[in-house]
Amino acid sequence: MWSHTRSLDVLLLVTTVAPAELVRVATSFGPGGSGDRARIARSAGLGVPAAYLAVTGLGVALVLSTGGAPAYLDLRAAGPLWLLAAACAGCALVGLEFVVGAAPRVLRGTRGLRLAVQRGPGGAGPAFLASIVVTAVAEEVLYRGLWIGTLHERLHAPAWLAICCAAVGYALGHLFFGGLTVVQKLLSGGAFGVLLTASGSLAVPLAAHLAQNLTVYALARKQASAP
Repeated sequence: MWSHTRSLDVLLLVTTVAPAELVRVATSFGPGGSGDRARIARSAGLGVPAAYLAVTGLGVALVLSTGGAPAYLDLRAAGPLWLLAAACAGCALVGLEFVVGAAPRVLRGTRGLRLAVQRGPGGAGPAFLASIVVTAVAEEVLYRGLWIGTLHERLHAPAWLAICCAAVGYALGHLFFGGLTVVQKLLSGGAFGVLLTASGSLAVPLAAHLAQNLTVYALARKQASAP
């Protein structure tokens, strides 16, 4: 039987798909409108993590008010082997995303491709590091803890379906950065979901996500210092 609580659970999922798009909407009302990509990029460094924190915080508050937090929000220690596996997976996902990103150019016959990462408008400084760390934490709480927890535990969806839905939501959350990024993040989101359900601890996909983002940060620093 469909209940008021289930309706709120579905509403939670629908309204938290792409917090970063709030930045695009907010900046579209300023000078230059939505076509001012430089201004939107400058706003992203602060706006994207702020949007994720706000949306995730509201999502957690809603879930707590309608029946308690899903077990997948548990950050209990997962053991050193799980954390090591998570760190390795996070680093490997950087390479996988590069392969996906390079595939269209390879198919067009482009040669001499170099690994490059997206950086914040202020470069690869402390602000960029803080932004990607905060965003990673908020994304894992939102898409893995809340999304998979809500779908699997509260709406009784199979684990594989919950993982897939959360991966799609996570990928769509990167529309702000372009269509190719959505495809890349679909794969990463699936991997993070598998790590969560296999380990039972949100700490594991969070460790993988942080390892991925810190690897990106290290590459961005190297890229910035290259002649």
